[in-house]
Amino acid sequence: MTLKMLIVDDEPLICQGLANTIPWDQMGIEIVGSAINGKKALEVMEKEQVDIVITDVNMPEMDGIGLSKAIVDGFPEVNIIMISGYEEFEYARQALRIGVQDYLLKPVDIDELLALVEEVKQQREEARKKEQAKQKTLLTNYLSQQLFQLPDSSNLSERVDSQAYTYRMLLIEKRNYNQAAWSSDQIKSLIDYRSICIEIHENQLVLFVYAQENISDQQVNSLTTVMMAVMDQEISIAVSSNYQDLHQLASLHQELNERLSFYRGTDRQIVTDAEDIPVEQEYELDQQLVCNIADAVFQQDREETEEKVDQFFTEFKQKGITLNQIKEACCCLLESIKERGQDSSFAEMELGLHEGLDLLLFNSVEALRSLLLEDLDSMMDYLQRTNDSHWIIQQAKQYIEKNFQKDVKALEVAEAHYITPNYFSMLFKQETGFSYSEYLNTIRINKAKALLSETSNKVFEIAEYVGYREYKYFVQVFKNYVGITPTQFRKLHSIEK
Repeated sequence: MTLKMLIVDDEPLICQGLANTIPWDQMGIEIVGSAINGKKALEVMEKEQVDIVITDVNMPEMDGIGLSKAIVDGFPEVNIIMISGYEEFEYARQALRIGVQDYLLKPVDIDELLALVEEVKQQREEARKKEQAKQKTLLTNYLSQQLFQLPDSSNLSERVDSQAYTYRMLLIEKRNYNQAAWSSDQIKSLIDYRSICIEIHENQLVLFVYAQENISDQQVNSLTTVMMAVMDQEISIAVSSNYQDLHQLASLHQELNERLSFYRGTDRQIVTDAEDIPVEQEYELDQQLVCNIADAVFQQDREETEEKVDQFFTEFKQKGITLNQIKEACCCLLESIKERGQDSSFAEMELGLHEGLDLLLFNSVEALRSLLLEDLDSMMDYLQRTNDSHWIIQQAKQYIEKNFQKDVKALEVAEAHYITPNYFSMLFKQETGFSYSEYLNTIRINKAKALLSETSNKVFEIAEYVGYREYKYFVQVFKNYVGITPTQFRKLHSIEK
């Protein structure tokens, strides 16, 4: 901190001596000039910034008392040190009442003068720090209010209107986040009082850097380079341009977050708001691959499941889609598998991958892949526990019971349960001991037997009702299953009644 000093005395030798014989620069003091009276001093102060005035009491045109009054009225932030002779002591006392910092008697003791200037400098430094702390507190509260969308109960918006700053915002998050705590203090330790660091998420920091003039790209680049080094290159940063309007904070944070979100999970580590975000690539889910993964899950083939999932993620990489699109694709895959379960416990399972998944925490492709494999593994565990009464076949049997009157084929039932026809046929035979056609015919013939026994409907009407469009085929199937024709069955049951 350098303070600027003006020396005022009607004796030029004293002015020169005070200016040139004392190593002011070593104390952080710059001599901006000298004046032979109060009037000339004020002319200098109108043109130059002055922090400290050393003035004699007795001078022509305007003496030290008059100068002190003018400084107190017009430049209240300036500190005054008065030099007086012994016989002028009453003038010095009067000056102290006006607001003069202190006085020294002639001849001036240099050590005493230096000590007094050092005291003034320390007081100004403390006052400056207090003011900066006050401003920082105001900015911190307003920044938090904007970012967290809190009510402005303290009229912060009006109070920051008087603050004139240029600022830049940096949004920082840790890459490949593993839910282990990372200390924001590592970032905060790099920041001086002209910056504010706020943790707005478990894995996101806002760094607000402010100054009286534009903050250069070189300054920001130096800061990001140091942060990258401290965090072992394991962070991503979005950097804003220079702004003056503090009321843009919330929208600026949203804009930077969109940029980080687009590149999340990629090799890109630094992005700015000066560049356009590329258009998100259109992506269509490979339904055949989804079907293959589902088949592997239903067959509880863990090796095949992982291999197909790897193909899934290889396709993501080739398409260059965003992490959010990958999450959506994984969720669609899981939903497709859950739908096959229909009323099964799949619907009640708590899966790690879901639409509300926080991609600030699971912010890498590998994290999503691991999460998907964990969910699929949980599904296979469930299937293994319920293998003795396979839920797909239970659902398929209910489906057949409801639709036996229609021309319902094995392909249709398989598609209704989102599995391949071959896998469905194998599973159906394994679980029921019958082929699909045998099971369907059994249901139809049992329904026909009941109608033949209990109603007077004609045989061809019953055949059509239970799903057979050709009467001769119905008679043939009925005889194969019952051993006699439908007509013989009706006569036999009529005799029994």
